[in-house]
Amino acid sequence: MAEPFQAAGFYWSGFLCLGLAVLKLTVERHWSWWRVSLPLWVVLGHNILYISIGFIWFYLAEDDSAEEAVTIRPGHAGYGYQIAALVCLAVFADNVLRRIEGQDGTMFLWVSLGRWELIVVFGILSVFMQLLFWSEVVDPGHRRSHRG
Repeated sequence: MAEPFQAAGFYWSGFLCLGLAVLKLTVERHWSWWRVSLPLWVVLGHNILYISIGFIWFYLAEDDSAEEAVTIRPGHAGYGYQIAALVCLAVFADNVLRRIEGQDGTMFLWVSLGRWELIVVFGILSVFMQLLFWSEVVDPGHRRSHRG
């Protein structure tokens, strides 16, 4: 049975964007509007990555010679990986935005310096966490064998 669409992530990101917009306009923070809308972009990017890697994982899990369909494990296994992937994508997006805007981060928050190394590492970590999630969700008995 399919689960209904859950828009809680979009609601929370919209609420955060609204709060950041109020801070920008009232406290006169010198943020760009890209930075104000960053929570929305992070949730949207996370969902795009989730769906893309899911399609790739199901394609690789599908076996042309098997008569059985690919099965998904019941329960909530691996959702910690989703949270970790979302956090990594948020750090990735923040670093990309700092790099584009030319802002220097503080050494206190070393994950927010806008350096290329951090952009690459957190981008790869986000994809890796998505792969770990899909490896937990799809039944391992139905993996495509590349043997001839």
